[in-house]
Amino acid sequence: MSAFRDAARRAWLLAPAVLALALWAALPAEAREAGRGARAQGAPAAIKSLPASGDISAGQARDLLANPPEGLIILDVRTPQEFREGHLAGARNMDFFGGSFERQVEALPKDTPVLLYCRTGKRSAAAAELLGEAGVKRIYHMHHGLESWQQAGLPLQK
Repeated sequence: MSAFRDAARRAWLLAPAVLALALWAALPAEAREAGRGARAQGAPAAIKSLPASGDISAGQARDLLANPPEGLIILDVRTPQEFREGHLAGARNMDFFGGSFERQVEALPKDTPVLLYCRTGKRSAAAAELLGEAGVKRIYHMHHGLESWQQAGLPLQK
C-alpha cells in the first residue's frame, strides 16, 4: 500500500508540470516564439542564443548575419574557384590551402568577430584553430559549412 501511495503522490506532484507542458505545446508556433522574444531583453533572442565564440549552426549563422556584431568579418576558406560558385554575402575569400593563409590570419584584427566557414566544416575547423592561435578572440565557426546553409535553403551570392 505504501508503494502505491508514493506513486500516487509523485504523479500528483508532477501533474502541474505536465499540464503546463501540454498547454505550451498546444499553442501555435507563433505564440511560443513570441513568448521567447518577450523574455529576451536587450539583444534579439537569436543573438542571445549564440555562444561567445565557437561552433554555430547554419541557422545561427543566418541570425548572426541578420544582426551582425560591429565589424564582423566573414571568411570563406575555400578555394577561389569554390568561392566563385557561391558564397555568403559580404564574405572575403582566404584560401586555406593557398600559400599565404597563415600570413593573412596574422594580419586579421584580434578583437573583431569572425564568421568562418568552408564547404563541410573540416577546413574551417582547422582554420579556426589557426585563428585562435593567432589571437583572434571571437570566432564563430559554421561547423557544417555551406552544405548545411544550402540544405536550409539559404541564399548564396555569386
